[in-house]
Amino acid sequence: MSRFRISFRLVSSLGTPFQADTLFGHICWAIRYLEGEKALEEFLAAYDDAPPLLISDGFPVVGGSFYLPRPTLPAPPQDLEATAESVGVDSNDRGALRQFAAAWKALQKKPYVEFDTLMTRADPLSFRGIAGDCFALRICPKSMAARDDATCGCEDWRECPAMGSEAKTAACRVDCPDQATMVTMHNVINRWTMASVNLYAREDSFPSHGLYLLARIDDRVMTSERLRACLEYICATGYGRDKSTGCGAIGDLAVEEWSPPQIEGANAFLNLSSAYVPRAGKLGRGYYGVHVKRGKLGEDYGLRHSPWKRPVLMIRAGSVFEGDPAADHGTLVPGVHYELVNVVQYGYAYPLGVKLNVQAL
Repeated sequence: MSRFRISFRLVSSLGTPFQADTLFGHICWAIRYLEGEKALEEFLAAYDDAPPLLISDGFPVVGGSFYLPRPTLPAPPQDLEATAESVGVDSNDRGALRQFAAAWKALQKKPYVEFDTLMTRADPLSFRGIAGDCFALRICPKSMAARDDATCGCEDWRECPAMGSEAKTAACRVDCPDQATMVTMHNVINRWTMASVNLYAREDSFPSHGLYLLARIDDRVMTSERLRACLEYICATGYGRDKSTGCGAIGDLAVEEWSPPQIEGANAFLNLSSAYVPRAGKLGRGYYGVHVKRGKLGEDYGLRHSPWKRPVLMIRAGSVFEGDPAADHGTLVPGVHYELVNVVQYGYAYPLGVKLNVQAL
């Protein structure tokens, strides 16, 4: 088994999020067009034994800092009270308590935490530990990375704009993951009459940062050269919806062999794939969020058949489960298309080892 970190940048707008199942579909079509139908069938058949490829969602890279999804962890009232006491909030001052509670909620809404910042607090992993370091300004609440005095002018958490204060907005020059959106108007033209028949709006994203994803391969089936060829094909043809009109154009591809730091005695894993579908009876204890994914067929399948797949309930990236991080979690989901029996949906977790207090589960 080999592990890789794949970095890239968008050179156009983005219409489709970089989620593991969509990335997997693009890789499958790359195999189909580069090597033929039989090669794709053999690649998918290999999942009956062990997955030859595990892939994560795409996450931000800001100034050389790699980010992970914020872990979905509980924040019970006693943790809030203990953290408030540790940073000197007067329990009798209702105004101070409201300000602290608002800052606490702001941290719970953070989508990402910097990789090394999270992994140094993964033994054991808890929201209270991360939040406590944010209030103590050991972690910058805006960038969710180790605080740098050269770019952060805040002297107290109450001054931090990311905690709900506007007092030090101008003094905070920290870069953080940011994704601008723009509403673009489009028109549908009747090609017979050349008249407008439907005006509609579409929201496009323009990430201001780079992106990366993680991959684990079985070298017997998915070699590094094969993976690189598939990724280069995706760069050449585009990613996601409207790629034929320039959306989802990718550049600056870099593939490096890389393994994440290991947590000694890890008894749980942070899931980095928004496509996790556990096998029946195999879902461990943990904390998680779900979403319903109704995928679509790609490439020429989408032209010759109904593009819609059946909806599938999937577990989001950032979920945390008790279990062996070295094991395979998930499956390829069959029967997701109404006509094509050979179409499957990627449903594997990408596990990153952490340690949890299992008594709290």
